[in-house]
Amino acid sequence: MSEFIVSTRYANALMGIAESNNLFSKIVEDIKFINLTLTDSKELRNLLHNPIVTPQKKVSILDEIFSSHVLKEVITFLNFLVEKGRENLLFDVTKRFLSLADEKLNNANIKIISAIELSKIQKESIEKKINEMLNKNVIAKYEIDSTIIGGFKAKFNDTIIDASIQHQLELLKKRLFDQSYLSN
Repeated sequence: MSEFIVSTRYANALMGIAESNNLFSKIVEDIKFINLTLTDSKELRNLLHNPIVTPQKKVSILDEIFSSHVLKEVITFLNFLVEKGRENLLFDVTKRFLSLADEKLNNANIKIISAIELSKIQKESIEKKINEMLNKNVIAKYEIDSTIIGGFKAKFNDTIIDASIQHQLELLKKRLFDQSYLSN
């Protein structure tokens, strides 16, 4: 069975725990914290994948790191993952859980890349237009990449909206080449 399917099953199980106990918002925040910790700590991710480290030691470490920051239901879930030998999937489970939570909340996480820092008004305008296109709550992260020259790119899921000058120049170049080949 693929890791994606297994991660989705565990994420759905945690979603069921969150909803049945009316702890959805708190558990989402807890899982964001765990996901951020795993994102920032390659050592912790490596430890969870290491077969030499005993399950008891992994439970102890996870408990020490997270027990003062997250609900006991989440700690119980982490212990359950270790008990089932699936602690190596914890990072994937947190990502999948957050993705399911975004679907439930109708959120769209979008990365917006611009050549320069955008003003607050520009950001609001872009977010409003994307919100209208997707009919979702836009949660935007901004990056600056001067190679796009001007304009912006918006990436979400498998979709890219490319309103950059770089892309427009590429289209113009292609059109000019196509016309010159046709005329010869």
